[in-house]
Amino acid sequence: MRVDTGKLRPGGGQNLHTHTKYCDGKQSPEEMVVAAIAKGCGSLGFSGHSYVPFDLKYSMHPDSMGGYLQEIAALKEKYEGTIEIFTGLELDYYTGETPEGLDFTIGAMHYVTSADSHKPVDAGSRDQKEMVVNVFGGDYYAFAEEYYSDLPKITEKANPDIIGHFDLIAKYNKNGELFDEMHPRYVKAALGAMEGILERCRIFEVNTGAMYRLKKPEPYPSVFLLKELCKRGGEVILSSDSHEAESICYKFDEMQDLLKTCGFRYIKRLTKQGFIDVPL
Repeated sequence: MRVDTGKLRPGGGQNLHTHTKYCDGKQSPEEMVVAAIAKGCGSLGFSGHSYVPFDLKYSMHPDSMGGYLQEIAALKEKYEGTIEIFTGLELDYYTGETPEGLDFTIGAMHYVTSADSHKPVDAGSRDQKEMVVNVFGGDYYAFAEEYYSDLPKITEKANPDIIGHFDLIAKYNKNGELFDEMHPRYVKAALGAMEGILERCRIFEVNTGAMYRLKKPEPYPSVFLLKELCKRGGEVILSSDSHEAESICYKFDEMQDLLKTCGFRYIKRLTKQGFIDVPL
């Protein structure tokens, strides 16, 4: 792919939720940088899944962390003046120590705990259904209550800059096939988690990853939850949760229009001086 090495595009798209071969992504960090440049991005952030000791299928091993940090540092230098690159991690509640020198972090909950066993909430549609049956007796609302009661804990433990895919448990609930996202029990659990998170973290990502991979009709959070977030003074940042180059900044123009209808007037953007507001 030919790389445009012209002037830095400070107003170009930005995606801070980017995965590579260091965890469960499909491509190298440099391949993701080249793709971001080709899409006209002004900046790109890497957010590899941090080490989770009981699930190495998707998270980075501690032995890989040094190489991850060094490679991104080298890319920052190589592409300086063409694209801004930020070093981050996606932290789970079960992440251990976090390395120093990160530009940002994303906090997310990928598991529920039952009988000292950690069950992934998004490993696959069939896996999720079996887990809900085996652990929650088929009660999706009990599943939601457990997930959302745990979710604010990530802000207490990891103090992330951004909350990732807030309603991840709805990943496979296309068109309400599994449960009703307006059911009183679900709404109460989700809004309780939102309010708990907002006490420590104001920025929620608007994540189009499942829209790209699964043709999910809505981002995370759902439109209903985005409207509720806006009412509560929460802030948003666009994210494509990219595991492959093709999805970088997927449907960002559409998401900006959606956010306006939800009441938002700006989105957040990370710069070298910190997060700024960008009017919609």
